[in-house]
Amino acid sequence: MAKTNGLGVRLYGGGYDLNADVSALQGMGYTQQLLDVPSLEKSAMERLPGLADGKLTVNGWFDPASGHAVWTANSGKLPTADVTVIAGLGTARGDAFAGLVAKQASYAVSRQPGNAIATVIEYMANGAALEFGALLTDGPKQTDASATDSTGVDNAAATTNGGAGYLEIISLDSGTPTIKIQDSANNSAFSDIGSFTVNTAHSAERIAIAGTIRRYVRVSTTGTFSNLVIVAGIVRL
Repeated sequence: MAKTNGLGVRLYGGGYDLNADVSALQGMGYTQQLLDVPSLEKSAMERLPGLADGKLTVNGWFDPASGHAVWTANSGKLPTADVTVIAGLGTARGDAFAGLVAKQASYAVSRQPGNAIATVIEYMANGAALEFGALLTDGPKQTDASATDSTGVDNAAATTNGGAGYLEIISLDSGTPTIKIQDSANNSAFSDIGSFTVNTAHSAERIAIAGTIRRYVRVSTTGTFSNLVIVAGIVRL
């Protein structure tokens, strides 16, 4: 497996492109709670798997302008609503990404001597652990000028345990798009396997996908609209 240099890492949250203000991602991953269940006759610990969890810590730079990381992350108090986050680990369609539906757990600002004002934001998983999947958009911030069937991503084989779709809508000039995830056995005949409900700028969503996901997957946009900018991905379970 080829090593990667990290130059293609990108971050999107709640429908915002946060890359102009973010300096580093750390603590990105998932954990598995282990429950201690030793019996009296054992001389070593026994454990059972418990709840899964995940988190993402974001280091950035303070910028109070609307649309910047500090603005979307904190406006007087910590937000209580879920935030859907996509961290692309590459910029091309088919590259890996990490997806997370989270609560914002903390927000801190610091200024060291000789340095700019910095921020640290921590997102903690809510309802599903951090997940890894494949990007379905190219850039990964992709502009669909009008209705578009994107190129399918080849997984080499079908999977049978369902999955999840992730979407960030960064901007939209006009109209009302419908955004779906589709799969195919042959990269030619595609069928819908998941539909997103969000269709406005600065919105984001994770949807569950049940059952079999065939070998090829793509994102499809339909309807009457102009210049829809999105980031999308698929997680196979």
